[in-house]
Amino acid sequence: MNNYRKNGTTMNRIVCAVLFCTFTFVYLYAYQNDVLAVGQHVLSDGQTHYSRFIGAFLITLVLGLLQLGVSTITNLSKSTYALTYFPSLLVLAVITSVDSKIDQGFSFGAWVWWFPILLILFALVCRLEKILQLYESTSTGGGIFSQSMWINILIMLIFFFCVGLVGNSDTVFHYRLKVERYLSQGKYDEALLVGRHSLECDSSLTMLRAYALARKGKLPDALFQYAICGGSESLLPNGNNVKGLLFDTHEIYNFLGRMIVTKPITPQKYLSTIKKHHLDNRPAADYILCGYLLDKNLDSFAASIANYYDLNEELPRHYSEAIIMYNHLHRNNPIKYENDVTEADYQDYQKLTKQIRDNKEVKSRLRDVYGNTYWYYYKVK
Repeated sequence: MNNYRKNGTTMNRIVCAVLFCTFTFVYLYAYQNDVLAVGQHVLSDGQTHYSRFIGAFLITLVLGLLQLGVSTITNLSKSTYALTYFPSLLVLAVITSVDSKIDQGFSFGAWVWWFPILLILFALVCRLEKILQLYESTSTGGGIFSQSMWINILIMLIFFFCVGLVGNSDTVFHYRLKVERYLSQGKYDEALLVGRHSLECDSSLTMLRAYALARKGKLPDALFQYAICGGSESLLPNGNNVKGLLFDTHEIYNFLGRMIVTKPITPQKYLSTIKKHHLDNRPAADYILCGYLLDKNLDSFAASIANYYDLNEELPRHYSEAIIMYNHLHRNNPIKYENDVTEADYQDYQKLTKQIRDNKEVKSRLRDVYGNTYWYYYKVK
């Protein structure tokens, strides 16, 4: 009977250890990697670099050693052995609950109070459990199908759920950091796949995607295929609500203007500087034209497009869509440009908008069919 109980206790420890190590490593490596990276970047003032694999491995190792220490001190066993993982998972929750505004100042926030309180409660629970263990039935100490095993597994799963609940789960924040990581590595295609079909965004994410598209030469063809937040202000960093955390946004200025920028300036001032110096730079021209489109300023777009593109040739997709729309809105003074395919699509678009009278239904049905066009952005956004 003693060997049976000992084998059951050993099995409990092994299963809990496997569950803990697997969850912690995967959670850190696959989900919270970028959150930890930006936390380290901000706290070290950009002097150190977070390694995805090494970071996840070392944190898992340290938290595992912490659990061994807690297990030795508390000497919990049987059905509540999984409780010894509480301090380790509490630390995991703390380090992954990095605030999305960490660049504005680091703070432990409510953890200053909750961390010691939870540890005190844990100590009290352990003390109570040691007393209860004296009366626990020996029949609960069997193998993998025992009651003891499933209680421990349930406790571990509850802990994992709580960690996931507390950790930073801001979808847009995760998108931003992942895109910034890819941009820093020059992986523009990978950056453009992040959250491609999501409707969630912010101005910083719009800026990062615009830059990735510009580097691929696809800005005027694919900008409005993504969710967009903000007008032309969201195209360039301003150091306030449009900025990077891991990615050096000076690269955007240097790419567009072929000039060194040492401090943030407004997009309007920067683009006017580019125009003033008449730089022969197609990416900069696309930023200017797309800026007009983001602001729904079709008049300025129409007055400028011929300065950068030959209207006798096929234009990028969104420029073609904008001109066709402009010509329908200004029939007395249209731009001389023809594109039969885009014209036919716009006619179908107009028919659909006239068929739908409910505003909510307009958004839904237009998004399904024309959500990747400038027309949808112009009408609905």
